[in-house]
Amino acid sequence: MKKLFIFLLLITFFSEFVFAETCPSKTVAGRNYIHFVGKLEGVGGDEKVIVWFEYGLNKKNLNKKTKEIELREPKIFCYKEIKLKPCTTYYYRAAAKNTAGTNYGEVKSIKTLCKKKLKWIIF
Repeated sequence: MKKLFIFLLLITFFSEFVFAETCPSKTVAGRNYIHFVGKLEGVGGDEKVIVWFEYGLNKKNLNKKTKEIELREPKIFCYKEIKLKPCTTYYYRAAAKNTAGTNYGEVKSIKTLCKKKLKWIIF
């Protein structure tokens, strides 16, 4: 029993690192998070490109920014932003920067999930 507990604890701890590179197939939202997904089409002849996501509560004011990620080749990238408000519509876009400048993806929207109502069962 003790060995099983340690094994499960190790799987739980290391799964964050093992699966950190795994992206969902598209942007998805939970109650208090959004897992942003984008695709870098090319590096524009540079050795590397910096990518990130911008988001906010208004389509014209994407005032928050995720951590920057450095990519050396075209690929799908993602970032999970946590501590967001439930039942809230967020607007977002991907961004990429190389020596030629910064390019932005189209602005999209996604709504975080709402809190589930509790059902009371009385016996």
